[in-house]
Amino acid sequence: MKSYQNIYRAARMQAAQGEPIFSSRERTAAELFVSAEALQDYETGRTLPPCDVVQRMVEVYGVPDLKRQHIRACCPLLTDYGGEGFEGLPLAALKWAIEVDDMRDMALRFARMARDGRISSDEIEAALRVRDKAVTLRQVMEESIEVIDQAMKGVNK
Repeated sequence: MKSYQNIYRAARMQAAQGEPIFSSRERTAAELFVSAEALQDYETGRTLPPCDVVQRMVEVYGVPDLKRQHIRACCPLLTDYGGEGFEGLPLAALKWAIEVDDMRDMALRFARMARDGRISSDEIEAALRVRDKAVTLRQVMEESIEVIDQAMKGVNK
């Protein structure tokens, strides 16, 4: 039986060459904080992983090219931008699209975690991921406001 080789499975297999733990989907899923079923869906192309999961893959696998490939796969806008070298308003719009891509899933996880009004010791890592995402979003929003304001200078309103 031929297995479907997409960028997420290829990255895990590349990481498994240096770290045998990644040859096990179940052990890898635990390292990524996702279920083995979710990882299988990502690796077979049934589901596109949220950007925060891809970021975790990049960190855990040590395969930096994965994030660039993922952004091209999940962001249809990228083809309109012509790849590397764009800046200003187009770059702010692209960052916005990429960062907001996985917000629904992140918001639901945050809501489940915050339901009791406190953070328990087993929720610390998840809370830090939510906080990091919030910081990133704030930076993207501030950059967007700045470039929009800059682009609107001199425009007749």
